[in-house]
Amino acid sequence: MEHYSALKLPFDATPEEIRAAYFEAARKYHPDAQNGEGDGAHFIEIQQAYEVLANGKRRAAYDRSLPDSAREMATVQVDVRYSRSTIHRSVDPQLVYALLELSCAKKINPNELPPAHVCFILDRSSSMRGERLDMVRANLIRLIRKLKPTDVLSIVTFSDRAEVLVPPVELSDSARIESMILGISAGGATEIFQGLELGLEVFKRFAGRSNFLKHLILITDGHTYGDEDRCYDAAERAAVEGVSINALGIGHEWNDAFLDRLASISGGNSVYISAEEDLAQFVEQKIQSLSVNYARKTELHLDLPEHITLGYAFRIQPNVGPLEVNFPVQLGALEYGRNTSVILEFKIDQLQTVEPDQTIASGKVIFEVTSKTIPIERQFIRINRPIRDTWVKEKVPTAMLTAMSRLSLYRLQEKAREEAAIGEIESSSRHLTYLASRFMAQGNHDLAHSALLEAEHLQKHQRFSEEGEKDIKYGTRSLFLLPDPEPKKP
Repeated sequence: MEHYSALKLPFDATPEEIRAAYFEAARKYHPDAQNGEGDGAHFIEIQQAYEVLANGKRRAAYDRSLPDSAREMATVQVDVRYSRSTIHRSVDPQLVYALLELSCAKKINPNELPPAHVCFILDRSSSMRGERLDMVRANLIRLIRKLKPTDVLSIVTFSDRAEVLVPPVELSDSARIESMILGISAGGATEIFQGLELGLEVFKRFAGRSNFLKHLILITDGHTYGDEDRCYDAAERAAVEGVSINALGIGHEWNDAFLDRLASISGGNSVYISAEEDLAQFVEQKIQSLSVNYARKTELHLDLPEHITLGYAFRIQPNVGPLEVNFPVQLGALEYGRNTSVILEFKIDQLQTVEPDQTIASGKVIFEVTSKTIPIERQFIRINRPIRDTWVKEKVPTAMLTAMSRLSLYRLQEKAREEAAIGEIESSSRHLTYLASRFMAQGNHDLAHSALLEAEHLQKHQRFSEEGEKDIKYGTRSLFLLPDPEPKKP
């Protein structure tokens, strides 16, 4: 194995990064490891790689033996915008927002686009019978007809047990696959872990090239019971393997909080499918995304001072949704010609330093470009602000203001839901009414109407309706997909 790849390092890795990568890999793959991943052969490769890369002369000689393409520097640019130009000294907590934007400056080369392995995990429980299953069948066939012949498809179906309907296969014989899809029937209960576990096993068994982009698409219309923690564990394993999970909830009976977390752990997102056109739109977007993928498994690694915490992370594009605030934060795929944008909320508990500026967070963004000889790339990042003695009111930059405004609406509906869940009905209803007024002011009349109806339902039934809850939540998310407002002329 190529030495940098053995240690999962970029070509320009620092000596500190080489040492850290070696100790982490050795701890994981040592034959005596107690984590079930001990691998003697891989451990020898790790040792050999470290012996070469940790020695300056041997590393230089090894680098000269690599093809010129291996020396290409990262083509991803990382920019940071801030909600405030300064922070102030205070014993009181203060919040700072950072808008992190990753962009690929490289022009798309069709010859470098990696093939994709798309695995569908399809709920075929009794509740999917009829129109819902018909809708899924039709859109699966639509997707198959638009994927590249070099792409690979697999399908796992599950109810209270799971089975591989279509093992990994290139799409040269799509007619046979379509007939198998049309033969899917519904029956049984819903146990999502069964489907997830088998889907990940399908990826592991597939002996295709390692440069495949791996996408797992879970489609369900119901709750899973008692296996949520095992599902989260599966999502964490998926993230390590570079498998992103997109979770599609059909109808309104499914557990959105569960699917949100399940998807975000791996850098994916959850999608609300309330009508056939929603599923068709998702299929079109997924096909477009597969055709412009540059890198997979994008991770944000940050170190924070003791008095600073990352309280919230929300991806604005290309897929909208909250992110799991555990380091590394999984950001998903990077695409040619399209930014990956994430807004981060930092809480500074107190700030009494005499230094002129404060490092809020420092670290790096790591991603994997499967078409390259050395696939790992990374960019260092530092989030910091100058310090003033007093708070100064200032104008927030337009891009940040727009993002924060839309995020505030999303978090307001989150707060209303949390209040309703603990019985604070009056407060929840007030927040919904205020949310409706904000929607109305922005011209989002349908969302405003949904929020008002839900406030009435809440007063009458002391809880959210399943349908209204999802209409408001995912409707508020969709605001991030709107174009930024035109700046007003002076």
